[in-house]
Amino acid sequence: MDVVEVRPDPATFRRVAAALDAEADGRQWRRELATELHAALAPGVDAARAAILAMPGGLPHAGEPLRQAIAAAVVSEIRLTGAAGARIRVRKRGMPRNFPNAPRRTNARRGWRHPVFSPDVWVTQRGEPGWFDDTLLRRRPAMRAAAEKALQARARRIARRN
Repeated sequence: MDVVEVRPDPATFRRVAAALDAEADGRQWRRELATELHAALAPGVDAARAAILAMPGGLPHAGEPLRQAIAAAVVSEIRLTGAAGARIRVRKRGMPRNFPNAPRRTNARRGWRHPVFSPDVWVTQRGEPGWFDDTLLRRRPAMRAAAEKALQARARRIARRN
């Protein structure tokens, strides 16, 4: 796990706090930073959506296709307070056929069991293992560099104010 520890002196904290206050309560600053971080993660979101949509499909049925529902639920999240960070995740909410763990199960090797055509006939269905994890691991260095670039731009802006 990557760990970055920063130990500035109290005067530096005061200067940063004053710069944030000068940025209209920091709202505009936070909004711009969040926009830049979402843009840094956008290639990963697009790649994850493309990976799930490229998965071979099953038989046609009534209702929303599972792959399209999972692709629509891939989002980037930015948190600037508390445990600050940026991540890409798949929301469980809104998955079709009462299957909230669909994103996780399609990414896993073991698959899932479900009935077909009658309560007595069950099948094991497998997704495309690694469609999410492997796709994002390949793009992680580029996304991390883009996020660091956005953070450095914010740091330079604060530094110019002081």
